[in-house]
Amino acid sequence: MTELLEFYASEAMTCPRRVYFRLKGYKEKWPEFVRVRLERGVNTHNVLGEILKKRFGFELEKHIVLKSPRLGLEIHGRIDAFRQFPIEIKGKTYLPRIPYDYHLAQLNVYLRWAESEYGYLYYVKLHEEPKKVLKGIDFSRFPIVKGKGFKAFEVPYDEKLFKETVKRFYLIKKHYEKDIPPEGWHDYTCKFCPYYYICFGNGFTP
Repeated sequence: MTELLEFYASEAMTCPRRVYFRLKGYKEKWPEFVRVRLERGVNTHNVLGEILKKRFGFELEKHIVLKSPRLGLEIHGRIDAFRQFPIEIKGKTYLPRIPYDYHLAQLNVYLRWAESEYGYLYYVKLHEEPKKVLKGIDFSRFPIVKGKGFKAFEVPYDEKLFKETVKRFYLIKKHYEKDIPPEGWHDYTCKFCPYYYICFGNGFTP
């Protein structure tokens, strides 16, 4: 049986060149300011995750796999919190007015796997002590949750978005097989990328 190329749900609708470098095994080199955010993000996940687990009986870090032998790929993911429907937690420096497209695409993969009609995106403002932010959260209308430094979005499953996500992964797979990096985004997200050091002509050209 042919081995399927492994993509991650968190890579859904993100920069294709970044995914390509990961597939090719290049070393991640995170900028220091991103490392700090990642650490705070992990702490936020842990604190909120424990609340969802103890108070509402959610399973944390649920590993999922969607396989497509026909396309030669599979999508792996870890749902932050799952119980009949998925909840994805995002720690952000600034809370968005509406969800980011790639976060919607990631959650959508989980909705596909779970066969759920709705899931939830929770944005939490990053803080050195996440317990302080989560202390004032109102869970009385759970899963719709409110509070300062917190935003919750109810998100329906989108079949069209899922098909587009799989299509994007498949196109990256074709580049991977040809050993030719795809075009990158070349935007503000580049400074957060662990592969910036080899992109923008640093060994590769568009």
